[in-house]
Amino acid sequence: MPHEALNPDRIHVLSWNIAKGRHRDWQSDLQHLARDADLALIQEATLEHAMHQVIPDSCWAFAPGFTSPQHTTGVLTIARAHTLQHSAHRHWEPLTRLPKAALVTEYRLQRRADTLLVANVHAINFTAGTGYFRRQLTAVTDQLAAHRGPLILCGDFNTWRPKRLTILHELIYQLDLQSIDFAHDHRRHAFGFALDHMFVRGLHHKGGTVRKVYSSDHNPLSVILGV
Repeated sequence: MPHEALNPDRIHVLSWNIAKGRHRDWQSDLQHLARDADLALIQEATLEHAMHQVIPDSCWAFAPGFTSPQHTTGVLTIARAHTLQHSAHRHWEPLTRLPKAALVTEYRLQRRADTLLVANVHAINFTAGTGYFRRQLTAVTDQLAAHRGPLILCGDFNTWRPKRLTILHELIYQLDLQSIDFAHDHRRHAFGFALDHMFVRGLHHKGGTVRKVYSSDHNPLSVILGV
């Protein structure tokens, strides 16, 4: 059974765009990476692959993005604690008309009256400008702004141009979020910019890695956090 609350002294967070499970060995890599994770935040998760079963005795929430008669993909958050509530966001890319999803979930923390709010984001990608990108992220960060406890915001933000990165930094500054940096940064880059990010408030970075894999076109972020 899932725990009633997460241990605030040590929260292991995995964030990974799994590329819809199209690459070899993604199942074994995901099981290994999420083995000790308290929170696994997966982008481009596919419901038909039962990715939510990767962590036993867990709770999971899913926000659908692209759907077809054969597949449903979106963002998936798996937790070792009960999910108090979840809120799904869905926004369409103007050029491709393909939807991108985001998911906000909430968890109790042991020995604390406040709760942890977690946002798992797969950001809009193909746009001529940045208006749609800003609206999607603003919808998510507006929900986080009302929360008084610790926050985690992470995922694949598709920040492949300076204007996108500027918008993201503006929004995290408004929320007083801190960026998680990596000594050995193997995050996926496009045009010289990292696409995957993790930001926190009310939590400290106690260690983290970005592991190189061949089972996705993104490398997973694995971070230990604590109060």
